[in-house]
Amino acid sequence: MLRSHPDLDCPDLQILFMDISAAPPSADGPEPGFTIACALMQPFSRGSVRLASDSPGAALVVDPRYLSDPRDVHAMVSGLKVARKIGRAKALAPWRAAEALPGPGADTDDGLRHYADQTMGSYLHPVGTCRMGVDDMSVVDCELRVHGISGLWIADSSIMPSIVSGNTNATVYAIAERAATLIGR
Repeated sequence: MLRSHPDLDCPDLQILFMDISAAPPSADGPEPGFTIACALMQPFSRGSVRLASDSPGAALVVDPRYLSDPRDVHAMVSGLKVARKIGRAKALAPWRAAEALPGPGADTDDGLRHYADQTMGSYLHPVGTCRMGVDDMSVVDCELRVHGISGLWIADSSIMPSIVSGNTNATVYAIAERAATLIGR
């Protein structure tokens, strides 16, 4: 975990290390390889999930709006620079041939912004679409019951009012444990 800017109160980026080439499908990355990536831990960009119609079988309309907030773009550029610096470290020389992605075409902040914009995807830790609370915008109450629907609980990351500063899986386990207790009463 690290800060994209020293003035931040808490880390907003996570550096990820993988012993495989984990290039996004749109980037046509090489095999074999290793990956050093960065992920936003406290994104400011906000997407939406809404109903396409009043038909129960209609697909949802999902708009993630990745990097729609300039602060997230700045953080990703900072994180890509750190990942690149780590990848160029002398200690990794025996395993490194050449940087494949973002590659030599992304040698400026604008190039890194373009790379981030073209390759940004989900870290698969979405939260908040059914947030817990007591206000008019909350979907579930503090006991995980859906407001206005008897006998229906939600027990996943969608109930988190905001994203946690790390991977969400431990928090989801805690939500699930609490739900088991509440539902079993």
